[in-house]
Amino acid sequence: MNQLLDFLRRLTDTSDWPPRWYCGNWTDFHGWLYIVSDLTIWLAYMAIPLILIRFVILKKGVPLPSVFILFGAFILLCGATHLVDALMFWWPAYRFNALIRFLTGVVSVATVVALIRYFKEAVGLRTSREFERELLFRQQAVQELSRSNQELQQFAYVASHDLQSPLKTIVNYLTLLESRYGHQLDPDGHKLIDTSTAAAGRMRTLINDLLDFSRVGSVAEFEPVDLNSLIAEIIEEHQDDIRSANATLDIGPLPTLTAHRTDLKQVFQNLITNGLKYRRPDVDTRLRISATDLGAQYQFSVADNGIGIEPQYYERVFQIFQRLHGRGHYPGTGIGLATCKKVIDIYGGKIWVASEPNVGSTFYLTIPKKIKTVQHYAETDQLHPVN
Repeated sequence: MNQLLDFLRRLTDTSDWPPRWYCGNWTDFHGWLYIVSDLTIWLAYMAIPLILIRFVILKKGVPLPSVFILFGAFILLCGATHLVDALMFWWPAYRFNALIRFLTGVVSVATVVALIRYFKEAVGLRTSREFERELLFRQQAVQELSRSNQELQQFAYVASHDLQSPLKTIVNYLTLLESRYGHQLDPDGHKLIDTSTAAAGRMRTLINDLLDFSRVGSVAEFEPVDLNSLIAEIIEEHQDDIRSANATLDIGPLPTLTAHRTDLKQVFQNLITNGLKYRRPDVDTRLRISATDLGAQYQFSVADNGIGIEPQYYERVFQIFQRLHGRGHYPGTGIGLATCKKVIDIYGGKIWVASEPNVGSTFYLTIPKKIKTVQHYAETDQLHPVN
């Protein structure tokens, strides 16, 4: 221990030894060849860790970063030993040189241990050729998915058209029946006609909602959408609902997004109409819409002071056809929030709700500033071949 303390106290003491120039018979050529060689090796060793550091900083998500760091430190210390060897021709710091070499040994052992420890994981890392092959398969899968979606959309359109036609006929004949023979019907007969007409109307609404749901994400042509004007348009179209709910809307400054206008309109229209629909009868309705810039994305919130949602139903409300209330209390098809979630999922964002029964609900959603959907990837002109 005393020797160690003495060593550390005299770490930079050079009085014990003469400079290396005076140790042995160095010629000028031999000495300067030694010095220049050591300095050249030191410069090379200095460049390697700098390149590794720059690589780790620029390449986000580099696998096994600890190995890179240890390897960089090992190379740096190896270079330091050569630098000190060159300086010792004038500065005989043998103790300091010994400390540098000891640290180099420790770091080199740690690097070997890390390489052994992560060997299996390193072997499992994919090569660029394997990544290219996977990219090829993914592009093919995306294109197949795009074609499948187009076929499903065509099927949904044809099915909805074929269903709308008989519904229209049913409603027309019920209307004709009531107009021609209504005076001959008793109250029960009128009630049957009214119930059938209402059921046909609900069926038509359900078909239209399903068609809208199937079309979400089918259009990849994006355009700048000013959400302030979009919300103003939604409010204008629902003035009757706003007046009947005696609603007050507080709308903060909203950004412009490059997206599909109809998709965004469906999202905010469903959230606003839900806030108007699920209100408390004895309280004037208040809606508040705001946006927060989170850097790479925007977070929006649509808050109301309505009936609220129990915590156990937070996930269920976003599932298609899931309703928490009967049609007699609140009309609807149970597709609105499912459509919102589908749009936000396709756009690469998230949607969730925080609520308190008889106090109100706040729906949160995040949307990236740069939206990239599956449709955009499917529009790749050609696949990248793998040789």
